[in-house]
Amino acid sequence: MCHKPIITILLGILAGSPVLAQESAEELANPCTVEPIFHCAESMDDGGAIAHFGYRMSCPESDEPIDDMIVPIGDDNYFAPGPIDRGQPTMFALGEHADEFESQYLAEEVKKGSGWTVLKIGIYVDFTKTKDASLDCENLPY
Repeated sequence: MCHKPIITILLGILAGSPVLAQESAEELANPCTVEPIFHCAESMDDGGAIAHFGYRMSCPESDEPIDDMIVPIGDDNYFAPGPIDRGQPTMFALGEHADEFESQYLAEEVKKGSGWTVLKIGIYVDFTKTKDASLDCENLPY
């Protein structure tokens, strides 16, 4: 009894499965981008700060309606250094969204700085630059 046809079929399926998985992932890939935005920081008396963030979601022009995009907290939506979850949104809508959330930083975190990354696009928050009037929360136009 020869098992060669069965082995050949199994090898063909196994060899083809990564290609099929790759094509499926490409078909499901969202062409939209989310750009995190750091607006400003409020200094606190204890040396900490409250940072205000927003985002801009843009997509290529299309005749299809664009749904909100969900990006869970984790490898594609995180703060570093941690904690990775600082109250950032997980659902993103098309357009620019100012002052979507704020996050409180302790004094030692302010000294280190922080970064928010969504889908490989990041913004670094250097709290030493908050002395610039353009980053003062009282001077924002909204």
